[in-house]
Amino acid sequence: MSYGKADPRATDRRNSTATDELDPRIVRFLGRLCAEEFFGKVVVSFQHGKIVDVRTEQTRKLDEL
Repeated sequence: MSYGKADPRATDRRNSTATDELDPRIVRFLGRLCAEEFFGKVVVSFQHGKIVDVRTEQTRKLDEL
């Protein structure tokens, strides 16, 4: 039984770390949010494999109200 050739995007297993491919600005931004103990959501939008938009939604824990 032959399944044909697999999609190379589904089987791409490069030996690299996330910081090799990410813009250093997003790494600094996320690090700053961690240092500030940010509580909320971060949405990162991509277009053609590049980050084009970063949105944050800050929320409060119920016990902080």
